[in-house]
Amino acid sequence: MQLRNFILAVALAASQAARADAQPSSLSKQPPAPAHAGVPPAPAAVHIPFIEGKPFAEVLRRAKAEGKPVMLDVVASWCGPCKVMDKTTFSDRAVVEWSKKAVIPARIDAEKGEGRRISARYLVSSFPTVLFVDANGNEIDRLVGGYPADGFRRGADAVLSGRTPLLESLARVKSSWNADEALAVANALAVRRDLSRVRPIALRIVGEEGDLGRPEIFQLFVQLVAIETLDNDESAETGDLIATFIPRLGNDPRRGFLAAALVTGLGKRGDVATARAVTAETLAAVGEASPYSADVLAALGAAERQAGNGPEALAAFQRAAALAEKNGAAPGARVERQFDLAEAFAAAGRSAEAKKALMAALETGGGAMDVDLSAHASRVALALNEPAEALKHARRAVELSQGEDAAAQAALAAALRAAGDRVGAAAALKRAAEIDPRNAEYRSSAPEAAKRKAAKAS
Repeated sequence: MQLRNFILAVALAASQAARADAQPSSLSKQPPAPAHAGVPPAPAAVHIPFIEGKPFAEVLRRAKAEGKPVMLDVVASWCGPCKVMDKTTFSDRAVVEWSKKAVIPARIDAEKGEGRRISARYLVSSFPTVLFVDANGNEIDRLVGGYPADGFRRGADAVLSGRTPLLESLARVKSSWNADEALAVANALAVRRDLSRVRPIALRIVGEEGDLGRPEIFQLFVQLVAIETLDNDESAETGDLIATFIPRLGNDPRRGFLAAALVTGLGKRGDVATARAVTAETLAAVGEASPYSADVLAALGAAERQAGNGPEALAAFQRAAALAEKNGAAPGARVERQFDLAEAFAAAGRSAEAKKALMAALETGGGAMDVDLSAHASRVALALNEPAEALKHARRAVELSQGEDAAAQAALAAALRAAGDRVGAAAALKRAAEIDPRNAEYRSSAPEAAKRKAAKAS
């Protein structure tokens, strides 16, 4: 949780920096034309036919079928310029005709339903923001702030033809490498959480720089690691660079953050021996009082568990929970470590100790029980063979996320399956795969779940 807090702080700093991109609104509300007797009625109103209320995955499927990019208008209910653009720019006949030919137009409210997840995915922090993304959901570029009709058309055409400052800089970096320009481009992409484009540039910058001595290089690298961690997409190359550089950081507290990310990646690749060595070296360098020491040990516990080393996993999780308490970690961090410990006790057949850890976590949690922690509580209850309790926590996770969190839906699927509701489990797992189509576990399980659902229906 300390690790997650740090990651979220990095993301927040990036989103705040994004506000500098916002264009001042030059729109003003136009008064309605007066009605006069005998004057012919105004022509029928026109407006961009935004797709609203449909899953984003469905919008992307349509974009792929029609061979067009998506133009996603991200708004908030309180946003004045959003409403003015809607009545002027998006009701301009030329803009409407252009949109029908060039894009698949869609709109989301950043503070409701799936819009919350999508705005977080692209780190949208200013409204209105119009995102242009390809049929795979990868951002092309964006327009931020209010635009009149003619300015919007020029800006949108520039995006789709690759003539925005960002896209032109990106093209130059690809064709003729310049480290300073590459750093500026990488920072702009990191601000948007654009992992697919920032990763190769950042890795080249860090690799060619040779060390992390320059603050701007170090910050970029930390942002890359944070984005990979948030997206659960740690790359082996990033891990190799962390392994190269962290010994040079000495007792810098940030070494713990990078080490936790490295150990997590090593665990996924099955390299437990190296994960153990990195953990030992990190704790020796930064000390157990480091705010990230518990995260490093928890990452080691996960690596040991994935390798089937139950006793070693339990020992790591016990140390992580103890350090979280000793170091006065935030309540959410202590809850997460207790859940880890409860799962490890349950796996070892020590049910009484597992239940004690679970109860301690829930007691500590209180108002800190967010979506992730509620989903984790559900998994712990399942490990203790308590499907009713698991279902309660999973439903809470889904409720807190308004149904838009893949892990919450996966937890609900597991709890429903344990409770004997295979049809409901199939639906929840299908939703998890829709929300996070990159997750191989959800994708591979969803077809099987669908088959079971169909068989039961017949």
